[in-house]
Amino acid sequence: MRKLWFDLRQSLQQAEETAADHRGDRTSAPLEPWLVLDVRTAHLWFTPVDAPRPRSVAVAATHIDGPPPVGEPSPPYRQPLTEPHPACDTTLDRLRAAAGQGHRWLVADLSTPPRLHTAAAYDTSTPPTTAVWTPAWLASGDLGPYPGQTAHGYQHHGSAVARFTRATVQRIAADANARALRFPERDADLLVLRHHGSGMEMFVLRAPGAPTGGPAPEPFVGGVRQLAADPDGWYQLTDDRFPWRQATPPTLPPSRSRPGLHQREPDVFEPHDGPTGSRCTVCGATGYDIAYQELPSMAGFGTDAAMSCRICGSSESFAKEIGWSSRRAIWPPVLPPTGPVEEVTRP
Repeated sequence: MRKLWFDLRQSLQQAEETAADHRGDRTSAPLEPWLVLDVRTAHLWFTPVDAPRPRSVAVAATHIDGPPPVGEPSPPYRQPLTEPHPACDTTLDRLRAAAGQGHRWLVADLSTPPRLHTAAAYDTSTPPTTAVWTPAWLASGDLGPYPGQTAHGYQHHGSAVARFTRATVQRIAADANARALRFPERDADLLVLRHHGSGMEMFVLRAPGAPTGGPAPEPFVGGVRQLAADPDGWYQLTDDRFPWRQATPPTLPPSRSRPGLHQREPDVFEPHDGPTGSRCTVCGATGYDIAYQELPSMAGFGTDAAMSCRICGSSESFAKEIGWSSRRAIWPPVLPPTGPVEEVTRP
């Protein structure tokens, strides 16, 4: 099945601008804006239906899965952008809601008829050069958290696609070796590092555990895979034996205002022109990377509110009983320097 993957943020930006032009049209009968998908060229744009101009900038598919279409050229697929669906929401509303939930992709499933939906991540072990890398804290099993970067909108078998600096790779290798020494009876996932000049090679391997009694098995190593630094000097460690996940970043002690204070004191977030109207003062994230939630208050009346940053993990909350509290993450992620690790193996 052929699928086209479009950047949701880029698509939503063009949709918002087209909708704004539609609302600002002072003519007697403004044309309804539509989403238009050209299957052949793998592009989409937003424009009044059947009107070649004005129209938004075309958005090209970042990923194309499946074989190209065959047979007669098919006409562009069209879908109204601001016309309510039976569920009383619009295509634009659904795109906004998906972006607010952290989704990164607008996916065109080219079945018959085509179907549009959103997705949080595209599964691949090798993100393209256009991928946006964002600082993050990452952990794998009981290893970590480590400062690194993740490719926004990508995953590999459900795990984050991560890369690390040379110093952090050395720390991961040392920690993996120390864990193997603590649990000699378990199979061990190790990193072997070999330095050559100013560069470094990294091998991912698995070493068998030693039995508690009886003769030790013949040593063997399986699944060796060589990795090298990317053009930016980072080491991408994407392997099933190191399933990376986003970890809670270290934070500074929470600050609390005195009970009963209802006037918001700017701390973690500040006003900003964007979909959510807020900007994280810790990492600079804006728009749909800022999550906001309201819940009935535990005090029995009114509501409690919480705002958090999906990038760095900083947060602010308000509860009727205690007022405002906030947590600022340590940003950007840093790791104390460690000594060089020339080679890591299991004895």
